[in-house]
Amino acid sequence: MTPKDKKIIEDAEKAGIPIFVLTAKDLLAADIIRSYGFACLTNHCPDEHIKGVAIRMREFHSWKAKNPDKVKLPD
Repeated sequence: MTPKDKKIIEDAEKAGIPIFVLTAKDLLAADIIRSYGFACLTNHCPDEHIKGVAIRMREFHSWKAKNPDKVKLPD
């Protein structure tokens, strides 16, 4: 988690804004991030945001490949 991620979560909690969290152990998470990245592209989000989403997606795929025994469908 980056310092920016932590700040977003803290600010949202203080303001009562709902947060949806995914972890790499969720079998479905990488596909959701990919879909979100596509939506960012088609809606012309800033390049820096799109790059950040792509980095996080790669991190999820990498973790998943290194930890296949920990990846599962959500409970």
